[in-house]
Amino acid sequence: MKKNIFKKNLFFCIIVLFMVCFASPVESFKLNFQSINDKIDNSPNINQETFSLTFYTFDKTGRKRNTVELSYDTAINIKNVFEELKYKIVYEPNSIETLELKNSFINLIYENSLLSEQQSKVDMFSLLNPDWLKWTNNNNSLKSRNPFTNNLIRPFLGSYYGTSVFCSVSSAGAGMMMPLFMLPRPRAVAVWSSSPSYYGGITSVANMFTGKGFLAGGMQRGLLLGFMGIGLTYAVPGYTVYGFIGYSLFAGVNAEYMEFYPPNREPVVSSESPDNGELDVPVSLSKLSFRIEDPDRDLMSYTVTTDPDIGTGQGQSKVNGVYSVPVSGLENDKKYSWTVAVSDGNVLVEKKFSFITVGKPPFDPFDEGWGYRKKIIINHTQVAGNLVNFPVLVSVTDSDLRDHAQFDGDDILFMDGPGVANKVYHEIENYDGASGGLVSWVKIPNLSGSLDTEFYLYYGNPSCSSQQFPEKVWDASYCGVWHLADLLDSTSNENDGTNHGTDYSLGKIGFAKDFVGTNDDYIDVGDMPTPSNNIVSTATFEAWINPREGESSGIINKMDNDIEPDRRGYNFHLEGNNTMFGVWSGTWYENGNEIISKTNENPVIYGTWQYVAVCVDLSQENIILYHNGQEKDSSIIISGTPPAYFYDIDLNEWIGAYRGEGFSTYYNGAIDEIRISKICRSSSWISTEYNNQNDPFSFLSFGPEESTP
Repeated sequence: MKKNIFKKNLFFCIIVLFMVCFASPVESFKLNFQSINDKIDNSPNINQETFSLTFYTFDKTGRKRNTVELSYDTAINIKNVFEELKYKIVYEPNSIETLELKNSFINLIYENSLLSEQQSKVDMFSLLNPDWLKWTNNNNSLKSRNPFTNNLIRPFLGSYYGTSVFCSVSSAGAGMMMPLFMLPRPRAVAVWSSSPSYYGGITSVANMFTGKGFLAGGMQRGLLLGFMGIGLTYAVPGYTVYGFIGYSLFAGVNAEYMEFYPPNREPVVSSESPDNGELDVPVSLSKLSFRIEDPDRDLMSYTVTTDPDIGTGQGQSKVNGVYSVPVSGLENDKKYSWTVAVSDGNVLVEKKFSFITVGKPPFDPFDEGWGYRKKIIINHTQVAGNLVNFPVLVSVTDSDLRDHAQFDGDDILFMDGPGVANKVYHEIENYDGASGGLVSWVKIPNLSGSLDTEFYLYYGNPSCSSQQFPEKVWDASYCGVWHLADLLDSTSNENDGTNHGTDYSLGKIGFAKDFVGTNDDYIDVGDMPTPSNNIVSTATFEAWINPREGESSGIINKMDNDIEPDRRGYNFHLEGNNTMFGVWSGTWYENGNEIISKTNENPVIYGTWQYVAVCVDLSQENIILYHNGQEKDSSIIISGTPPAYFYDIDLNEWIGAYRGEGFSTYYNGAIDEIRISKICRSSSWISTEYNNQNDPFSFLSFGPEESTP
């Protein structure tokens, strides 16, 4: 005969668990279990029988119920674990034992099919570990959360107040309520206050119609108007505890911590005009526009600032929409930044944009203060094909520059022809005014593979400001360029690096970074956003390396440490040890699926500068490896379904390190000139880069100095 002696509503609500021994409803809950035990003691064949057990959970989506038939031993085990959990979650909420007990209980009800079809183990773990439990530390004292890591919970800075009407309300903690004892009948007014000792208090309030509400924690004071429910204040040695649960026409709580449900969603700034990073913006631009939107439809205020100052603006109590501010006084060839700060009254969001104005119209530098020039000729035999917007390395030590240019090289200027011509954009990596040593990158709009290309170097203007413009040297397909004379990203993406122990050394082109192969020696360039909203399937990685003996090591890497099947990211690295070295590969992972290209020969050697590159096209499942400008024989290994495109994972790119499968390895040697592009650079591009950077003196030549007429 079946006995329904375990058909008990197991009210698994976090607030109820927290109120164990504080409020009378839970006391009756425990007594019912005791009455069940009495029936078990009076039944001699109880071990051979089965019992019906119903499990209820309550969350923001409503009540869920599931009933199963269980053996005596299983039912008793669930009962005992649950009784212990109720005690532990109140008195030792953050202990290791409590956490283990939660996991045991979840596994127990899951294994016995007590969860409904709509629930998972993850759901149950969330119910047992709400955000307010994170407010307590191992000493059971409430701590404020950092508002910059979670903007939902704010530290006590004065008065954090939550209110609701026609609501359910429950509270428990160390303190007192008035009246001291409440029966289930209406109360015009009820108040409570928690003390700073022990836990303080925890209060849950939710509107009966919308489900919106809040959790309050820590020291708090509360007021109820039109309350119906039950509760009790009880003195124990050392302090007084209280607990109540019921319904109220109005509830107001002033607390040390406050979390609202649903959580406040922050405003969104989008649809900026000009587009972020846009080039060649007309100087006639008269306004900056943007869209602000609050998912909760809160009214917003905004402020717009610009740098350099070309205009500001602000607005109050604005709804979702597009707004603009007037600007004026823009200059040619200048970078402007503008910041939109939007607040919904709870959260302040700032978003920064930038744009670069169109270049200066054609002009003759001799007419504007420059005194000297030299023709530069690019040897077409060193160019593998016709190339557009190619960054040419100009590396020279010239006594004429030493004698006539400004000491810091600010007056160095490149033009695409003599006389009236167009400015050619350049970046100075290094200039030594004492010797005239120049290392510069110059963007050549059209580089011919069949005819010599000519352009001009001007200098000798003592009064001009700096003429370089790094952001315009590197085309829009570059995600990052690091010369490693410093850790700045030369592109407009501003993915600047952070140094972790690396030292400078003489590089292949200018200065480089020398890595020693330890876990505190790498460069962190931040979490580079994936271009074009995660739809890019191509990329190119380039570097000059001079490795020393050592194990496998990463050149540049963005990958999590998870072991398969969860790995995601990419890795461009060397493979080797003291007996075999020189193989390098490019690898892309997505949830354990991978595509790898590895050289079938060992071209990389110790103690020598060499150029390595990898071009990947995931859409074609193809990876090409280059060494010193030449494509190398390689094999492609595909495991599962390789990634179809690059995507953003919440990890930083590292230079000089490899992270993977629960371990990391670190590069031992020097690295110079790291570049990442979001396109597959052609073999002509790769070959020409090598020719130019390996031997700039064969790549280009200089004519004699000419002075102003």
